[in-house]
Amino acid sequence: MTTSNFRKCFAIVILSLLSITSCKKKSDDLPAEEIKTNCIQGISSVKKVLFIGIDGCRTDALLAAHSPALDDLMQQGLVNFNTDRGPYTVSCPGWSTLLHGVWPNKHGVTSNDISNLNYGKFEDIFHYMRLHNPGYSLASISNWDNFLRLTTEEDYAQTANSDAEVKDKALYVLNNCTPDVLLLHFDKVDEEGHNSGFSPQNPYYLHAIQEVGDYVQTIMETIRYREQTLGEKWMVVVVTDHGGNGTGHGGQDDLPETRYVFQILKVPGLPHSELANASNVDILPSIFKYMEIQPDSSWEWDGIPLF
Repeated sequence: MTTSNFRKCFAIVILSLLSITSCKKKSDDLPAEEIKTNCIQGISSVKKVLFIGIDGCRTDALLAAHSPALDDLMQQGLVNFNTDRGPYTVSCPGWSTLLHGVWPNKHGVTSNDISNLNYGKFEDIFHYMRLHNPGYSLASISNWDNFLRLTTEEDYAQTANSDAEVKDKALYVLNNCTPDVLLLHFDKVDEEGHNSGFSPQNPYYLHAIQEVGDYVQTIMETIRYREQTLGEKWMVVVVTDHGGNGTGHGGQDDLPETRYVFQILKVPGLPHSELANASNVDILPSIFKYMEIQPDSSWEWDGIPLF
């Protein structure tokens, strides 16, 4: 075998191993229960929640990116640009904290290895919503399959092959069943950070944020139309799971650009303001306060409502 052919074969083997060990999984590898297509009509005629997760989005890069839609939400909403996302600066712990309302010492997720995921008594947003009202329509759409594994009891749970497809599926459910709570997860920003760097000076990273902003713009046009014509009132939450430094973010609990992130909450009836203190465990209590659901003390949430 020539040296050239040997190098080619070696490269193919390495790429194959990387694809096997990657935490990304194709949608056809997901358990059947994670691919749900029940577009159930929402029962709340007024109050609804849109949760937008932008994976791996540094705060300073968000502020540097040109995104009219995200800028509008910042100017309308409650904002904090120094939000503690907690320890274990990878995605599954970060999203688990946001969606379960407790820190990793309770939900137990400390890495992206969730093969034996067990939240114990600390359930997720959809479980608690279902406890309050079994009739709620609950939906989740993600460009990262593991995101769908962090919640249960949704009616509609779909993976997407791109952020553009997340947007398209979001428009589908908004126009066809309008769930009471809709979770969206965009992954391209994190992907670009790993590819070329998590930095406000990186034009490729900024472009990925701007691209997500364009998708948010399209979604918000539908939201505004529904608010103006149907009287719905949407709470819109925009958050991230971590920032980053260089081309990574794991093991960076002590780096401000990785651990301290942003929160944007557009709450109907409340004016724009900057929140003095915030952490990612405050998101779930804030959503439940807006939906007029009183949390049970047995849930042992670590946060408090932000308004």
